[in-house]
Amino acid sequence: MEREKGLESERAKEFQRLAEYVCPDNDDRESRPVGVLLSDEIQHYAAHFKMIDPFKEENLTAAGYELTVGDEYSLGGETKTLAEGEEIRIDAFQVAIIKTGETLNLPRFLIARWNIRVRWAYEGLLWVGGPQVDPGWVGHLCCPIYNLSDKTVTLRYGDPIARMDFVTTTPFNGSSARHQYKRPPKRTLFVDYKPESLKSALYTEARQRINDIRDEMQKRVGTVESLVATFMGATVTAVAILIAVLAFFVAPERKSLPLWALVNLALSGLSLFFLFLILLAVKSQNKK
Repeated sequence: MEREKGLESERAKEFQRLAEYVCPDNDDRESRPVGVLLSDEIQHYAAHFKMIDPFKEENLTAAGYELTVGDEYSLGGETKTLAEGEEIRIDAFQVAIIKTGETLNLPRFLIARWNIRVRWAYEGLLWVGGPQVDPGWVGHLCCPIYNLSDKTVTLRYGDPIARMDFVTTTPFNGSSARHQYKRPPKRTLFVDYKPESLKSALYTEARQRINDIRDEMQKRVGTVESLVATFMGATVTAVAILIAVLAFFVAPERKSLPLWALVNLALSGLSLFFLFLILLAVKSQNKK
């Protein structure tokens, strides 16, 4: 209950924050760009109505912008926060859901297209999100990333993770409801995407098989240890019986065995009984 109240409070704050972004319907300049925006036009829109917030010029490319790893992610069904200097370690075959560090604020006359940087693709990361962001969108972006390589891939807070470009649309017609993307969107928080529900079946199955192999090896090691202990116990018992028998032959004039020899024989017999029980237990374990 307390958690839900806290989430509602966060949603209200985020809703208010996103509502403050200006969303132009049209570009009022006489000379408007057509097609894919080059760096100067991206910088113009970022400066005039915060199309990318925060905007860093070093992340600007010739015809796009590099989005970075933000402060929230989900890994193995567990949502975590990320801060400066921290990292995400994505194991082989595992899936992570990452929130971008930037808020995107698209006008009504632009769409955005994004995909993972080539660098990370060659590391084995696969981007499985929707490539297009609709005109009028405002908020952070979230997307699952699969590690299809056979090694762990590490991402750090603020790393450029995706490349985004921007394309102009036909003139915006405000009378058409289909053109009116709802602002702010319904899902304003990272938790609203239910990231904890997405897990890699391949990673889960691989980990389960590794655990099964480990359990089987532990079982076999336990069996071997039991057999070794049984062998050692049987050896010691046999030596004790042998000593008792030798005691009888060493002192043949005695009509009975010494007390210590009788005690030795009794303890040896008891040891044999317990060894027999251990053998039965080992046999029963091996049948399972």
